[in-house]
Amino acid sequence: MHPYKLPNLYVPGAGKSGTSTLHELLNSHPEICMSTEKEPHFWTWPNFETFSQKEFEAYAALFGEKNCKYLGESSTGYMCFPNFIERIQKYATKVPKFIFILRNPIDRLYSHYWWLKGIGSEDLNLKDAVFKDLDIEPSEAYRLEEANFKNYYQFGLYGKWIQRFYESFGKENIHIVSTENLRDNKIETLNGCFAFLGLDNISHVPDIKSNKTVLLRFPKLYKYAKIITWGDYKLKKNAKPFVPKFIRTAINKNLYNSIYKLTATKKTYPKMSEEDRFWVKNLYEEDVKLLRKISGLTFEEWKDFN
Repeated sequence: MHPYKLPNLYVPGAGKSGTSTLHELLNSHPEICMSTEKEPHFWTWPNFETFSQKEFEAYAALFGEKNCKYLGESSTGYMCFPNFIERIQKYATKVPKFIFILRNPIDRLYSHYWWLKGIGSEDLNLKDAVFKDLDIEPSEAYRLEEANFKNYYQFGLYGKWIQRFYESFGKENIHIVSTENLRDNKIETLNGCFAFLGLDNISHVPDIKSNKTVLLRFPKLYKYAKIITWGDYKLKKNAKPFVPKFIRTAINKNLYNSIYKLTATKKTYPKMSEEDRFWVKNLYEEDVKLLRKISGLTFEEWKDFN
């Protein structure tokens, strides 16, 4: 047992569904302290089993010293990466609360694809990209050199992944909102989250929209900057003996963020064709049925599946 506070609230996904926005909105409640760093992926890190007290203390520090009723964090990989559920069951002193934000899986997949294409991490056309790893379940083992993940189809199998949470933690500890409802009925949807947590409603919601998909002018430059920062890149290894650590740290922290800001455009990715919507819908039809069954929710806002 560890002597410090660990989170009792998680937003485990889904990626490209508005988790960053929900993270900030939940943090606006005076009784919730969300982590200062989004997506720490602490519980699914490959070398988690070697973590010492030092790593746990650094993780606990992400939530500050405030005395909040809920300490929360949002890591989209938690929904489907191996070991998360088992590790939470082992370390949590009390069953945490889980809030999932889910987007129409067709739109989520398309946004995921264009996000990676826009930053230089995807060269294939949509169909080839989706079918390339269709049956590969997401895990840290499939992290790209630049620290991102593909697995476009699998990340949208909400019923498949969330069913494990219902079985492990109970329906009373799980709340699901849709991206579409948060967008169209923000205050009601957010207060629904607070009611689930046993907290008072709020009357004002800050205008927050985070992590929007952006197309870059030089996407490959950004990709290689991230590889230098996150990957086992030859240039990084060769430079290490000659560059002081504090300079390396500053370069790593600012390199790809600077390139991102300097090369971001206001261009939007193209609208999805009806043909593409149709075959992607067919991929997800059975899983949406499963999601409706286990959650008791209709998801009528996902008009493709009505």
